[in-house]
Amino acid sequence: MGIDSSTNFETDRITSGFDIFFWEFHDKSSYVATHWHKAIEIMYIFEGSVNVTINNQTITLLPGDVYLIDSIIPHSTMSIHGNAAILIQLPYSMLEKYIPNIDTLNFSFDCHTTDPILRTKILQLIDVIKQMQVIFNIQPDGGILRFNSLVFELLFQLYHNFARVMPEKLLKKKEKNFNRIDVVLKYTDEHYSEPITLSEIAVIACFEESYFCHFFKRNMGITYFQYLNELRLSHIHHDLVTTDLPLKTLLEKHGFTNYKLFRKMFYEEFHTTPNEYRKLQAGDSQETN
Repeated sequence: MGIDSSTNFETDRITSGFDIFFWEFHDKSSYVATHWHKAIEIMYIFEGSVNVTINNQTITLLPGDVYLIDSIIPHSTMSIHGNAAILIQLPYSMLEKYIPNIDTLNFSFDCHTTDPILRTKILQLIDVIKQMQVIFNIQPDGGILRFNSLVFELLFQLYHNFARVMPEKLLKKKEKNFNRIDVVLKYTDEHYSEPITLSEIAVIACFEESYFCHFFKRNMGITYFQYLNELRLSHIHHDLVTTDLPLKTLLEKHGFTNYKLFRKMFYEEFHTTPNEYRKLQAGDSQETN
């Protein structure tokens, strides 16, 4: 699943002419390192598959699945063989305008639930997304009015069916931690291809080194250096499938100096070697053409 596999944190995005970000895409292959955003994100898969990892737990999304990722939830996505999907991001500025006490709520559901009541609610959500897709693609006269009416139907369903009140203590902690981690993510995004030491990044976060390690892992679900290497790997993956640059050049370009560790990480994620993966993607592209 990927919009920009080089992005580790995202600002809320808007599709031109609308108040939300709505995109139908066909993704050949992608790997997006752990990131978060303030927008609520909804993915609806209609071809292929996507793996979403949150808190070291991975769920595989298949055609017909819809998945909701709440605001400020660290997650990564991978689609080795590609997928076609709808991606919706509901900007926080819009959510707080129309949903009362949005800051006190979290939004989630089990997309693979067998509970008949929850399943019915999920199917209603999917139906709205499909209607949005049709209007977005056809763009009939007055389509923007119909599309926006469906946006509000989507908001209503999220609020009515999938919202839960968050304890006040957890709420304050979540916002405070987001602001602290966001500084670290932005700095890392700008300097990921350079050597970054623990002491350097701890200073950026205004923490002692030992506390920073604990704080980062508690909030992101992985250690800082796991995160940094994930980010480097996502950049290398992108260039691996979109360029003919030698692997050695890609590692140097994106700051991955430990070749043995890179090979290990790559195999754990993609179950093959970088060269074989590149050949596989090139073969898939030729078949498509």
